[in-house]
Amino acid sequence: MTNVDVPQWPVRAVVNLSAFQENLAQMRRFAPNCQQMAIVKANAYGHGIERMALAALGAGAEWLGVAKASEAFQLRKYLDKQGVARDHLVDTPTSAMMRSRLYQTAAMGLPTAARPRILTWLYTPQTDLQQVVKAEIDISVSTLDQLDQVSRACDAAGLRCRVHLKVDTGLCRAGATDQDFPVLCKLARARERAGLIEVSAIWSHLARADEDTAAAETFTKSQLRTFDWAWGVAQEAGLRPRLRHIAATAGIIWYPESHYDLVRVGISGYGLSPNPEIASSWQLGVRPVMRLETNVVQVKKVEKGAAVSYGGEWVAPGPRWLALLPIGYADGLHRLAKNRGETWIKGRRAPIVGRVPMDQIVVDLGPAVDDSGIPVPCPVEPGELAIIFGDAKDRLFGGIPGVPSLPTADDWAEWTDTINYEVITGISPNVPRIYVEDQPDR
Repeated sequence: MTNVDVPQWPVRAVVNLSAFQENLAQMRRFAPNCQQMAIVKANAYGHGIERMALAALGAGAEWLGVAKASEAFQLRKYLDKQGVARDHLVDTPTSAMMRSRLYQTAAMGLPTAARPRILTWLYTPQTDLQQVVKAEIDISVSTLDQLDQVSRACDAAGLRCRVHLKVDTGLCRAGATDQDFPVLCKLARARERAGLIEVSAIWSHLARADEDTAAAETFTKSQLRTFDWAWGVAQEAGLRPRLRHIAATAGIIWYPESHYDLVRVGISGYGLSPNPEIASSWQLGVRPVMRLETNVVQVKKVEKGAAVSYGGEWVAPGPRWLALLPIGYADGLHRLAKNRGETWIKGRRAPIVGRVPMDQIVVDLGPAVDDSGIPVPCPVEPGELAIIFGDAKDRLFGGIPGVPSLPTADDWAEWTDTINYEVITGISPNVPRIYVEDQPDR
């Protein structure tokens, strides 16, 4: 949902495309000599895959990374409709008889933002990879069974596809073990000679690059040594991939030796740090892209002793002004935010009081009487903008001296005992995404 009448939607996720593109540019400065893959998996971390993919290409990203093959396929269909050119494999065979001869023709060079490539790496034995092959999506292969699955799909489609062989360097998720990888490379080379695939990359994933400990550094460097070994194994098998990639955001920032030929920009593209305890967004030179907002439904005065929300887990310490906001866990707020989370209303922080229900929360606006017992007017009226989280330095709201800053996704991660990734990806798809760009005076 993108084209909506904002006033008709009490909860909105405002997505700043300018901030996203600036963040990608900033990450390019960390790795200026590498190709860049913008990771848009999980609906672009909750921001909306279609618009974010186009924005990434507009910022110069040569690649788009999408975990699940089904989502990658849908993205390809969208980009085709938008007229985004594909990076074709030249002289793609059209029949089994022609494969071995046509395969001798060299493929095109590396992609550009004008003709980007898409990488996918999650699929099951039941996935129809024939459609993925026809969509000219790069496919990750970690096992011999996956190599067979991809090869069969290519044979059925009468097309070659580009493959990224993944080696497990220590994360222990996808990827071939050091025992299996040499065999995988040899068989992949055989499938190349048969004209079924082209191995275009060797890749892996760092497990502890976002940790600031000596043990994590030792482990990461061990992963890089294993990765270098895997590259050598591929060469010995006769493979000539053009690319190596292992670095996501944490590797890009803190391990320059991990950059190789291609880097994958994930959380930092959306303006958040992979570890705020080491460096904040602002210290990394990126700014949050999403602002989650709503409007006040109702304000009311309650007396001392009033128990708020289910279970009465918050009791008014005196006469208080309360506001009702039409947002809850069905919209993506976590119930652990009860009596901990905060919102921003009219230049002040307003803490959540009581439990977080499905679709509404209550926030505390402050005392209804002063220390002398004189009534205090309600500081907020129904309809007032309420911001759940956003950019703490947004000059439109909290980035003003003397005015409390907006709560951030990092704040909400702390209040709900999770990470900022989960905060932004957890916003319900039923919440419309409203796309904006910076005004010239910002």
